[in-house]
Amino acid sequence: MPLDLTPFGFTATESTVYEVLLNNGPGTGYAIARAAGLARANAYSALEGLVTKGAARVTEGGGEKSVGERRGDGDRKPKRYRPEPPQALVAKIASGQGRALEQLSADLSEIAAPPTPTLIEIDSSRAVLRVLSHDIGRASASVLSLMPTDAYPLLIPVLRRAAAAGVALELAAPAPVALPFAPVAVCPEDKSWPGTPVIAVVDDLTALIAARTGHRVAGHWSSAPTFIAAARLAIARLRQTP
Repeated sequence: MPLDLTPFGFTATESTVYEVLLNNGPGTGYAIARAAGLARANAYSALEGLVTKGAARVTEGGGEKSVGERRGDGDRKPKRYRPEPPQALVAKIASGQGRALEQLSADLSEIAAPPTPTLIEIDSSRAVLRVLSHDIGRASASVLSLMPTDAYPLLIPVLRRAAAAGVALELAAPAPVALPFAPVAVCPEDKSWPGTPVIAVVDDLTALIAARTGHRVAGHWSSAPTFIAAARLAIARLRQTP
């Protein structure tokens, strides 16, 4: 399946070029255009877009130019483009979206009606990341979580800001996770849970209860007090599993 970064503010051409960079490694604009099957103008536009959005970086290259690059380039060394690592890109996207969601929440809080208990279905890893980035970004007192090990690196920007603001972080995962600002307890998986637990409680105001099986995530997010209590109890029970 082709890489699709369009939900995160990239164009379809930028998605294609970033995937080519990942598969083929660093290269000149001419070489990347050929590998992607794009016109040079379109490839260069996409490359500059990736650089601007933090998905790629550019350096002055060396060595022989291709025939296509010698045309019109004089004696200048062609620029070489290299991709940012996928995890770094995901972290940048998560951080940017977290800030955008915080601003949206602040704007809506001025006009929104009084909150009422809500239950929302969660059906993807992307939805989990979006919901947790939003809630943790607004946390003022505490964050309690039991999540897959690979979820924490994606949430580092909002967790770091929460820790710096004095929010109490009580984190757990099925295997060791090294975070420079907070410990993560190891909690072996319990076979009674349908998959890997994805559970979080933020400020005792919202909670997420879900499970991940392979690449599929299913569960719910809610602000209902009984749901929040259930999430707390589930984490306590699973952390006591021998």
